[in-house]
Amino acid sequence: MRTISLTRPRWESAAPPVQPRRPPRVLTVENAYLSEVATGNLATVYHLDQWFRGAVYDANDTLVTASQKQLGNPRGKRVAADPERVLRRSDATELAGTWLYGGTWTSVFGHFLVETLTTLWPTLDERPAGLAFHSSFGRHRTSDWQQRLLDLAGWHDLPIQVVDRDRPARAQRLVVPGRSVSLHAWAHPEARDVWQRIAANFRGERGPDRVYISRTALNARRRSEGHRRPIRTTSEEDRALDDLFARHGFDIVAPEALSVDEQLRRLASARVLAGLSGSGLHQSAFMSPDGRVVEIGDGRSADTPVAMQVAIDAALGHKRAFIPGGTEKSGVERTLRRLGL
Repeated sequence: MRTISLTRPRWESAAPPVQPRRPPRVLTVENAYLSEVATGNLATVYHLDQWFRGAVYDANDTLVTASQKQLGNPRGKRVAADPERVLRRSDATELAGTWLYGGTWTSVFGHFLVETLTTLWPTLDERPAGLAFHSSFGRHRTSDWQQRLLDLAGWHDLPIQVVDRDRPARAQRLVVPGRSVSLHAWAHPEARDVWQRIAANFRGERGPDRVYISRTALNARRRSEGHRRPIRTTSEEDRALDDLFARHGFDIVAPEALSVDEQLRRLASARVLAGLSGSGLHQSAFMSPDGRVVEIGDGRSADTPVAMQVAIDAALGHKRAFIPGGTEKSGVERTLRRLGL
């Protein structure tokens, strides 16, 4: 590991990377049309260099802008390119009754946590007939852990319709919430409320005070499978971090080896959460508002915190500290002592 000489990490209040825009609103769209998903390349050698489509249109076939996916990642590749008006296809799937629109259905845990779940923030007077989504750039998978998170958020036993590249859908009535999260920019209180509603199912249970999200087993599997993204740490460095945090009283958790319920039992009542930057640490969303987060930079963002992580912690009011990636083990240990851990 390399030695980094920067300002000493300390507890700080999180502030959103981008000042939030106006709070999201709820629209009810009669005779709504959910256009099929499409993607393509832009004629440029720079980012953004790809476009995507897939949104909601009203009875006049006019774009409902609140349904569009918001991209806040400056390193992102794609831009929304939904036309202002659309010509309806006659083979659209018919959705009878009132459906709730959940934005983008993603297959990656971190994105499902911050994009999909948080769009389902409204409290409705009547239970909807089902949940409707657009797939993420035309690709999607459904897994048991996704259904379990929906159940815990209060949407159990509802049919799910995911619109992808092949076929659009038409809803008799569609409730369209504005997005409560802009990726890598901010999270509105409505997003926090969804995360906390899920965590409330486990908050009375006794769990560890300190949790470290380990990547040791995950990285070992990725190395054996020849993962396309380079892994910046060695197996020895991964194990060294596990051992260090264990000595400081942290419960070492490998999320990929646990069910959603088992993860939440460990996280919902934790006072301190630590781990490398990335999706695993995004589970700080399930901690109580007085929690504290220690983020360790990884290869993708070694010297600066991940903006989405900061946005999550800002929404929850967490105190946080950032340790640059590559800091020697002795430096990490000194930081934990300085933080009172």
